[in-house]
Amino acid sequence: MQQRKDRRLASEIGPDYRQVVNLIRDKVMSGEWPVGRRIPSTPELMSLTGRSITSVRRAVQQLQADGILEGHPGKGVFVKATPEDADRERADAEALGEEFAGLRQEVRELAKRADTDDLRARVNRIETILVNLHRRLKYPDPFGGERDTTEKAAGRGRAAR
Repeated sequence: MQQRKDRRLASEIGPDYRQVVNLIRDKVMSGEWPVGRRIPSTPELMSLTGRSITSVRRAVQQLQADGILEGHPGKGVFVKATPEDADRERADAEALGEEFAGLRQEVRELAKRADTDDLRARVNRIETILVNLHRRLKYPDPFGGERDTTEKAAGRGRAAR
């Protein structure tokens, strides 16, 4: 009984939205809300948690950013992944981003040494493929938004990405 009371008191500590985040994460982790299930609406979550609309919306946005929930306009918000799977995917994306950053640097070094337009075009194509892959996977830009503008690219004789 005391342990349950301690857990309840611990869950009441912190910003309101964090309490909603923790409740949703707990329900997903326990399997009560499995992957693919629509979570309760904002008003239902407000009633369930006793928290404001602002707190509920912020919690849902945070969980969407974490890759646990996914919104579908007009249909609702659905469980996209368990917290463990989302954490693993985020770690994989970060590792992939670091690998891409290293490859990008290597490609840039090769491009500096390249004298042919053909090699420059191939380097540009590889960079474009990497950016497009990240977009399709909905990962952050692997190059941190450091893409060429048309003017910068033209100054170096390359096509802008």
